[in-house]
Amino acid sequence: MTSLENWDHYWNTVSSSRKTERDRLKDGEALGGGTPLAQDTQLGYLRELCEEAGIDDWVGEIDHTITYESNKQKIMDRYGVRGFKEDQKAAAARGKAEQKEHEEQAPDDAPSSLEEQMHQQASGRNQTPNNVGVESIGKSSQRSLSLSQVRRRCLEAVEEAYAENRPVLIDALPGTGKSYAAIEAVSTTETPITILTSRGRKGRYAEIKSWCQKHGLSSKILPRADKECPTFAGKHGSQVEARFKRYRGLGVTVSDLHTYRNPPCQSESRCPYKSAWDFNTENYDVLIGHYTHAYVEKVIENRIVVIDEAPSDAFLTKFEDPQTTITNFLQQTGSIPFPNYHGLISNTDRGKEESALDWFENRGINIGNSKQILDQSTKDYHIHAPLLVLGILVSRDLGNSWSTAALGGGQVFAHNQNANEMYVLTPPTLVNAKNVIALDGAPTPRLYDLMFALDFKHKQVLTDTEREKYIRNTQKLRIVQTEIRSIYPYSSGKHANVDRDEALLREVAGKHNCEPAVITSKRVLPKLKSRNIPISTKSTNYGNIKGSNELADENVGVILGSRHFGDKYVEQWAALFGIAATGSGQGSAKSYGPFGDEVLQHMRENEVLQAIFRFARDDTEATVYVNTAAIPPWLSREIALGVVRTRVDTERDIIDALSDVGTASGADIARKTGYNKNTVRSHLRKLQDEGIVRKTGEKKGTEWHDNGLSDANKCGIVDLSSLTNQTHNISIGDVGDKIEQRLEQYGIDQQERDRLLGDRRMSSWRTN
Repeated sequence: MTSLENWDHYWNTVSSSRKTERDRLKDGEALGGGTPLAQDTQLGYLRELCEEAGIDDWVGEIDHTITYESNKQKIMDRYGVRGFKEDQKAAAARGKAEQKEHEEQAPDDAPSSLEEQMHQQASGRNQTPNNVGVESIGKSSQRSLSLSQVRRRCLEAVEEAYAENRPVLIDALPGTGKSYAAIEAVSTTETPITILTSRGRKGRYAEIKSWCQKHGLSSKILPRADKECPTFAGKHGSQVEARFKRYRGLGVTVSDLHTYRNPPCQSESRCPYKSAWDFNTENYDVLIGHYTHAYVEKVIENRIVVIDEAPSDAFLTKFEDPQTTITNFLQQTGSIPFPNYHGLISNTDRGKEESALDWFENRGINIGNSKQILDQSTKDYHIHAPLLVLGILVSRDLGNSWSTAALGGGQVFAHNQNANEMYVLTPPTLVNAKNVIALDGAPTPRLYDLMFALDFKHKQVLTDTEREKYIRNTQKLRIVQTEIRSIYPYSSGKHANVDRDEALLREVAGKHNCEPAVITSKRVLPKLKSRNIPISTKSTNYGNIKGSNELADENVGVILGSRHFGDKYVEQWAALFGIAATGSGQGSAKSYGPFGDEVLQHMRENEVLQAIFRFARDDTEATVYVNTAAIPPWLSREIALGVVRTRVDTERDIIDALSDVGTASGADIARKTGYNKNTVRSHLRKLQDEGIVRKTGEKKGTEWHDNGLSDANKCGIVDLSSLTNQTHNISIGDVGDKIEQRLEQYGIDQQERDRLLGDRRMSSWRTN
């Protein structure tokens, strides 16, 4: 019987109006209110399982209002069968693969049989490893875990989190399958979820939807105004689009705009965007959307809310000109005794302050009103303008030109007095969600607590020891750090040293005979491309990498520089947390205090970590060169000298001139290039020290010979050979000695060596 025949037979038996009920079921409207069994192939598999169990009435054993997995488990539990032949074959194949993997990874003295293992246990040789780490999932393993084992750990962690009664932050390295596990766990636990992620990730929603289809789960991508609403998509003209987006910028929701402003998309029929929201959430196992969909009560109620990576500033509103919006609000309200922004900010009258606070006391914390903002007779102000006024009234000074105030309901106000910029953090209200689970490859737990106004339980999937072995042995990721002194903050593009970057990239390309994939800042990448440097077309910027598998098949990568949004970014998040952060020191030694340094690491080192793990996914090998000192201290890696120096144009011209003829005197090269004889000789001696030029004769009979110029990197001297193996608690002083010896071999004088090494001020820095 074919799959379709199974489907027809089932429905002919259970329903007198099968067409109507089948259509409802296919549309996701389960008869019993649960998640439906909606695929005809699944009925065929369940029938086969019933036949294996000796069940004649297979139709009577199946409940189409629950999931395929639930039906399968019910039959297996009731009749003691293991599963379909396909399942058995797959399980046997997995078992053989894991056994082979264990045998390959086992040490030489590992027991080869059960008898030998029992003998070792009796003699006390076989010891059980101790558990390591904080809130780790599973037991610590002395061996390297396979990729399938790590992904199984992720699945177990998510399944356990779905059963928790408090928010959980799951800490799992990038590439370990945590996002996929969030979907798979819906199938294994029959738990409906709403998964929220970044809108900027290309194809992310479609990828999650494909995972749902693989597990037989019903899913829906939540509507977006810029896609579904003709007004916001510009189909009624750019002026109309701009007007409605201006209101949106004032904090008015798209729903309220359709209710109170009647946009042209509703002139003839209902707006497609509004219609797209007419669905029953109970019909879907998985809802997929952006972080800001957490504000929509309908999609979080009675569901597990899964946060896929940190939402950054999704819940944060920045006011670069708070003066106008506050003045407009005060003048519109009339009941608060301040005529404008300046009257409020300079107030010293305690009576006026108390009167204003009484106004807020009578209205509570939810005081934004879309209808008032949309009233054409009033001046524009932002929906959070009341919170700005309240924040000014109750804030406390942090002593570093910032002030802050907790406004209730997790809402927080911060004021940068120097720049006169204000911020309001408004976490979504998730009290009606069944639970909140966050997934992150490099989390900063206290930032999650702040962003969501929740107390997350932090669970690390792998212990520190397991992480180290997983990266090195299982993920087969070779990390080579080519810069140990400078963090190279590349976000603005102002501090980019593109000459050094080009020298490094050309060396990597030559060494590996490929076009390496680059991850750097959005402003630096175009500068590299403009020089026609041989890099992969998949090269990208830091902003595009989280959750992305675009570089999974690239086996050579280069990370150039680190993300750094400036002191203000760290101070801002610290102020929202209620703590003063003031930077001191420079470069990798810069510190903002305990919490400020957590924010700094979140912005800088954790982003570098995310970049590194874009490579070597799905059990492929990769080498990643990291050209920044901003690398997480626990991460095992090799250290290479990297770019010793770049070549100036004069040196490049001399290389070209000698390459053309093979042998020439200094005077000949000077004539050919137009440079001074002494300048030419000076550069030729450097090239001789480097070993790519050979000298014969003396005085007027001196000649210079090409000794490998064609293989030389014309952009600079770059050394990618490792100074260490995988580093563990190695002092920079020890590495510094090796670096100095290598620099001396390249003819770098003592003064320049001292400058490059920073006169050993980094002696206490450690790589792990």
